[in-house]
Amino acid sequence: MAIHALPFSSSHRRFRPGALASGVALALAAFCAHAADGPVLRYGIEMELATLDPVRVSNNWETMAAVNLYDTLVFPDVAKGLVPRIAESWQVSADRKTYTFKLRKDLRFHDDTPITAEDVAFSMKRTLTLPGLVGGYLRQVDADRIAIVDPATVRFELKQPDPAFMRALLHMKVLNKKLVLANKAEGTYGEFGDYGVKYLMTHDAGSGPFMLTEFRPSEGATMARFDKYPFVKWKANSPAAIQLQIIPEAVTNVTKLRAGELDAGPISLSPQILKPIEGDANMVVEKHAQLATYYVTMNNTKPPMDDVHVRRAISYAYDANTVMNRILAGGTPVRGPVPAQLLGKCDNIPGYEFSLDKAKAELAKSKYTADQLKAFSMDIAAVSSSETFKNIGLLLSTNLKKIGLNAQVKPVRWADIVQAQTKPESAYDFAIYYDSARLGHPSQLMMYYTKAGWGAAYPGGGIYWRSDKVDELMAQAAQQDDSSDAQKALYCEADKVIAADAPAIFSHTALRTLPHWKYLTGFKADAGAPFFDLRFETYEFDLKSPSYLKNHAQ
Repeated sequence: MAIHALPFSSSHRRFRPGALASGVALALAAFCAHAADGPVLRYGIEMELATLDPVRVSNNWETMAAVNLYDTLVFPDVAKGLVPRIAESWQVSADRKTYTFKLRKDLRFHDDTPITAEDVAFSMKRTLTLPGLVGGYLRQVDADRIAIVDPATVRFELKQPDPAFMRALLHMKVLNKKLVLANKAEGTYGEFGDYGVKYLMTHDAGSGPFMLTEFRPSEGATMARFDKYPFVKWKANSPAAIQLQIIPEAVTNVTKLRAGELDAGPISLSPQILKPIEGDANMVVEKHAQLATYYVTMNNTKPPMDDVHVRRAISYAYDANTVMNRILAGGTPVRGPVPAQLLGKCDNIPGYEFSLDKAKAELAKSKYTADQLKAFSMDIAAVSSSETFKNIGLLLSTNLKKIGLNAQVKPVRWADIVQAQTKPESAYDFAIYYDSARLGHPSQLMMYYTKAGWGAAYPGGGIYWRSDKVDELMAQAAQQDDSSDAQKALYCEADKVIAADAPAIFSHTALRTLPHWKYLTGFKADAGAPFFDLRFETYEFDLKSPSYLKNHAQ
């Protein structure tokens, strides 16, 4: 037995297990045969899905898929902060360097294998070993001192106190060790082969509310409900399957949504594109302020960005207001790498309001002559499947030409941007991206402005800038009580130093918009952990709605 994969061109009303042509692990298939019928949530996304490996995911939709396929030791809660999930309790040593987690004993992976401390230890070691964004968040964990105390207890030792460690655990997904190693390929990690990288690109080894049933990088993915998931009471109107459809063009995405071919569309579209939806009585646009900041990285090792005056000129030439309110859905300007909400009272951060005159004046201070500056040809890397990112790049390119700099937009696959940033010689001159404050903590966003963040497999890893002063301030902040006024003051000072040197363009924090039909409900806040608002187990359909019946008709 296996799972029937929903064709991406179909608008199926029901999900029914059957036979998956490409095949799924037999243990998983045996369980999945009992999945209940129910409505299918058809979701339009605009970016590629290069991998669903929870260590390797980097763009919004890869991350969202991993959030639904896997669970974590702890879970975000609006009222309580962090609450138990796979871990039922934990203890922290007096020096804040040793964390001991006691696991629940009734939890199982999708193939019905029990979750044990061995799986948790394996997942942490794999996260720290493979290059990826999540490993950077957990860089203070000593990979050689991960201890399995007993089958239900695991211990982590930190190299030094890390105030963001517990929040970072929201992104360390727990994997089924036995399943991963049973499907390892040849690789460079000794007995672990390739650590299951090839397998986990297109399969899941998790315990989350949904299970992967089909994956096509250029088209999308389908996930089936995990009926034995213990943290939710499934209802008849809960999604039995999630169908992610890749539709790069924003207008096409919204057209399919309004035609009833999709139930929900992509996040953060421009106000002009969303306007028809907001005027439709059968549809709604969710709006939530996000701790997600838009940036344009600069490779500080490449001329002319090795000159602070050039970097400041480029920052002045960036029209944040147009990006924020015409290309995107709105937001709040930022002056440094950290949103104001995470810094507390922090005044006098250097800023670069849009002014071509100021940009030209700053450029005149450069060590490079005007002729030398014109001779440089720079690439602005923009995700090839994102119309929004390409438009941001075109606006920046146009303004740079007005001040005497030559830059052109280079559409690139997200995965290729991420890979290029891992080395200074291959990192792009500019790369457009936005980074969610996934840890709700300044240290995550400031990491890229320290040596520890250089070469991280993420756009920020391609900045290659550091400051002794920032290193010192970050080290002092790590020794303070988390979120204390003293710690925030240190992060504030570091933010000012970074902003003054303009190693990247700091644009704005985003207003997340999510268009959907009114018959789809159950949207919840992310509790400060971005993408946890896109955990689909809380969603419900009004199965009697005329719009639902029409849109999901056979």
